[in-house]
Order: sequence, then structure tokens, then C-alpha cells
Amino acid sequence: MGKLAGYDYLGLGRLLHARLMADGRGWRVCGEEIGASASDLSRICNGQSVSAPKVIAVCDWLNLSFRAFYDPPEKPDPIRETPKMFHGKSTETEGVLDVG
Repeated sequence: MGKLAGYDYLGLGRLLHARLMADGRGWRVCGEEIGASASDLSRICNGQSVSAPKVIAVCDWLNLSFRAFYDPPEKPDPIRETPKMFHGKSTETEGVLDVG
């Protein structure tokens, strides 16, 4: 199995932390404006995951696409990996009579 999809919370957290520090109003005030709690902001700044709506709200506040931090899953290489084919007898129709 290849790499699964992920999200770069550390990258988002670095940008959020810098913006919060530059803003200077305090995390609770910014959180109210963003639509997330100060705890949510702290989690993101520490690279921890939060719900998708909170991520989208933070990215909107930062004027960034939430997809900028998306790490897609690894796609299989069609040349290296051959699809597995079924070469056996199906058991789903075994014993079913054709009464047509």
C-alpha cells in the first residue's frame, strides 16, 4: 500500500502563528473573527489536527486555499504495478439454477 492522504498542519501552523503574532489582538479575539476557538488555533500552531471546517476557516482568514497544505496519496505506477486479476471460479453464482 502506498502513502495515504495527509495534511501539513505544521506548515499551516507556522503561517497561522506568524499572522497571529503580527496581528497583536490576541488569540481569542482573532479566533472569534476566524470562527475557531483559541484552543483550535493553538492546536494548529502546534501541528495538531483539527476539524475540516476549522482548517477552512483559518485558511480563509489567511487568504489561502485549504488545498495548499493537502498532501495527496501516492498514486500507483501503472507501468510497475500490474492490476490483480481474478482467475478463479465465482462462488456468488454457484448453485444458482437457470430457470429461464
